[in-house]
Amino acid sequence: MRVLLLSAQKEEEVARRLRRKRTVKIVAVLLVLVVAFTLFFAITLNAKSLGVGKGSTDGAYGTVLADIDGITEANPRIIDIAMLGAHDANISSLMPGNPIDDNPKSDVFEQLYPVSAGFQYRMSVTQTVPPYQLLMQGARFVHFKYTYYDNDWYASHSIIGRKFEEDVKDVLRFLADHPGEVVVLLLQSTWFGEDQSLHTFHDWLEGVTLDGKNIYDYVYYDKVNVYDSEFAEEGRVRMRDLRYNDVTQSGTSAGVVLLDRREGLPQAETEASTYSDYFFDVDSNLAHQWHSRMGEDVLTEEIEDYVFEVRALSLYRWKLRVNQTQATLSVESVGDVLRDIGAWSLLKFAEKYNISLLENENFDTWLRALPVFQVDFANSDYGDFNRRVNEKIRARNENIVRILIAEDGNYEKLYV
Repeated sequence: MRVLLLSAQKEEEVARRLRRKRTVKIVAVLLVLVVAFTLFFAITLNAKSLGVGKGSTDGAYGTVLADIDGITEANPRIIDIAMLGAHDANISSLMPGNPIDDNPKSDVFEQLYPVSAGFQYRMSVTQTVPPYQLLMQGARFVHFKYTYYDNDWYASHSIIGRKFEEDVKDVLRFLADHPGEVVVLLLQSTWFGEDQSLHTFHDWLEGVTLDGKNIYDYVYYDKVNVYDSEFAEEGRVRMRDLRYNDVTQSGTSAGVVLLDRREGLPQAETEASTYSDYFFDVDSNLAHQWHSRMGEDVLTEEIEDYVFEVRALSLYRWKLRVNQTQATLSVESVGDVLRDIGAWSLLKFAEKYNISLLENENFDTWLRALPVFQVDFANSDYGDFNRRVNEKIRARNENIVRILIAEDGNYEKLYV
């Protein structure tokens, strides 16, 4: 009996030791996982490196239209001219640790900012250089975001950048030195505050000058048909009718085409600005599907689908057509979330993605259907992207000029 009791005690002791060992192993594994996840999220959510260089900064494409033989004779419609587009072209000024803007939609981001500042920064910055350098690298469709913050206008992409007047002056500097070039400028507000509106913003732009000139001094067309409506006041300029010579005074001056969004954000009721008559509404005059996804395969498929739609419906030929290729932070699916994390930054994703778009076998078809090729990291030098995309766009515009001259201005031949 005593022998049996001792044997039972030994078995119980062995069992206790085994349980302790298993417990220690489980605790050790959990600790390793906790440390691993802590390190992972500490790096993922707080690391501030964008993972890319500056890209091309040689200024090789300050002139991309003015020196095309026959361009004033051909006088192409603005909506048919191929252009390199820079998405959020004024966002390189964002810096890690800058405040979040006052837009109520940014409240969630502001709450999470202390523990995710790096991730938010990496998913906000879309270009590496300021607007002037992007223009010098061939961008002609430039998309700016701005907000009203601390009683002034600032660049913003959730995170506040530099004062917006500096971005406008970059455009003015370019326009002053490049006669015959066209800049399509899309200005998108993210927040007007409590007492501002598009009208007060348009008036404010008059006061942003460089060497005595403001942005309106480079607008050579008359009052516009803002919403591209058949019922607008007679004589208002429609985007579809705007031509190269109208915008550039037959190639003798640089010219700007102004766009902004009239709906979507609450605005104060303010006195109308006379300058508001020179801005086309973006949603009425553009075909520009935003895909709001992350991932090369997903985005390429969506681009293909949209190009098919645009080519199938001739009504799109009356609009300025933009291929919005850029990725964005997406939580549409688990796959998108994993791709968000794997992308590291919007710039890092765009670096290789831009080249894959350029080398796609259907790129030339895309460019005919959607002449504005808009990207993040427009001056990327990975795979010699900036040079190669400018050459593609130049070739398309030279061909447009040849066709229009040969066909006596029949723009329908551009789509054959």
